[in-house]
Amino acid sequence: MSVGGRGPRGPYTALGRERDDEHPVDLALERLAPLRELRARIRNASRRLAEALGKRREPWLEVEALLNDYRAAREEACFDLGFEHGLAAGRAQALRRTASPQGQEALALADRIRDEALLAGLPAAAVVTALLEAAWAVALGLTDQPTPTGRRNP
Repeated sequence: MSVGGRGPRGPYTALGRERDDEHPVDLALERLAPLRELRARIRNASRRLAEALGKRREPWLEVEALLNDYRAAREEACFDLGFEHGLAAGRAQALRRTASPQGQEALALADRIRDEALLAGLPAAAVVTALLEAAWAVALGLTDQPTPTGRRNP
């Protein structure tokens, strides 16, 4: 599942290994003590619940399997979203280092536009088209002379 508009193979999947191997992100997460301890507590509680349910535990096992599928898909989506947002932020920082200095308001506007573009959930080509259309409209419609309302005159 890819949430960043990069097709079916997102960054999380691209880091993966063969089916039998552990995913490198999962291995890194397993080394975090608070998660390891919480996972052990969850396993113990699940075992106690299954024992308490006895022969009627099938619905619980089904729910547990569905929750595992949901968590795995959510973790992959979170990784992909974090990767895409981090990549976009890194590119913006690199570009800012090479560009002429801008005011804080202009940088904040650029950050908001970048975030909205990433959250739109559209294919990259559609996002670029929308951004170019907006840039073109602004470039053709603004002058450097503000009106009394603070807006610029065409």
